[in-house]
Amino acid sequence: MHRKTLFSALFLVVTVLVNVMGAIFAATNIIPLYLDSVLTIALTAYAGLFWGIGAAVLTNLCLHLLHITILPYMVCHISTALCAWLTFRHWDAKNIHGFNHQTNYPIEVFLLAGLWSALSNGILGNVVSTLTPHIEKLSIATPEQGLYIATGSLLFSVYLTGLLTNLVDKLLSGFISFFVWRMLLGISKK
Repeated sequence: MHRKTLFSALFLVVTVLVNVMGAIFAATNIIPLYLDSVLTIALTAYAGLFWGIGAAVLTNLCLHLLHITILPYMVCHISTALCAWLTFRHWDAKNIHGFNHQTNYPIEVFLLAGLWSALSNGILGNVVSTLTPHIEKLSIATPEQGLYIATGSLLFSVYLTGLLTNLVDKLLSGFISFFVWRMLLGISKK
């Protein structure tokens, strides 16, 4: 058990580094994704809710210190870890008979965790955006701008693109997390 804790702590550090680098990459290259939770689902699948929330908190603290995000958005990342954990727990409960979750999660479970995370992040992110009036609602060369030009509604443009961006972002995170999780299982067994 001590070995798994040590390995989980090491993976937590790697997760935070990858998440921060992903967010910096997306922000500096004006990619319409967040990429701030790329490995959070993998860490949560491997080590559990406590570690996933740890990655969310540490990632967002780093991003706040780097002036990439504000602290209230931390709730979105925490919900990613929580939704992933609930998805894995639900899968474990459904497949209780002869099921070893450490080797048998299919990719669909990771994508489902990404989907639930996207929905929760879309809603929570929009609430945070609405409740923090000092946040710039429309930046240059973003999907929001194109939708705003087409519809004339800033609120609709921001909310819809936030939801769609989260959908793509979290499904990508779930996809990447599945392969990293599989690799982790192989490494941790050696």
